[in-house]
Amino acid sequence: MWPWGHLAVGYLCFVLYTQYSDRSAQTTFTVAAVAIGSQFPDLVDKPLAWTFAILPSGRSFAHSLLTAGIIVLVVYQMSRRWHHEDTAVAFAIGYVTHSLADLGPDVVWGLLRGDGSQLEWTTYLFWPLLEVPPYQSDSSFLAHFAAFAVDPYVLFQFGLSGVALAVWVRSGTPGLSAVSRLVGRSEPS
Repeated sequence: MWPWGHLAVGYLCFVLYTQYSDRSAQTTFTVAAVAIGSQFPDLVDKPLAWTFAILPSGRSFAHSLLTAGIIVLVVYQMSRRWHHEDTAVAFAIGYVTHSLADLGPDVVWGLLRGDGSQLEWTTYLFWPLLEVPPYQSDSSFLAHFAAFAVDPYVLFQFGLSGVALAVWVRSGTPGLSAVSRLVGRSEPS
């Protein structure tokens, strides 16, 4: 999944969570936390795998649900000090949806149909206990972008991003005023 797709999935899942939770709302902090969480696994794994060759794959360490559990626990414990548990929950939703959304539609539909061969593509979720799948474009940023194609799944992600944008606008564009103030401060006088 591409960054805009991860952001859309994470944000929409967070919005659903806020609809059914009396403890969390869309604020500047929670929306920013969802955005950061929704990109976090790629921001860690891709450079460490593709640029520095430290990790075996662009979906390994930070994409693992084992790592996610530890990082989310640490973020939650830190957020309790400042009484911003809702921000940690937002980060967790963005983070976990990222890892799960990377399964992709073929794997999800295959598993739902009982196709056990699709399990091969889920192993990154339990790295390092399981080996990472053999991805085709998992060697560099250039190879990854060269493999980009406007296919139905990419179009779906653009559509989902449009839905997320509409929901964000309908929600009153939480966080936009804070960003506008920050940008306004950084302009030369």
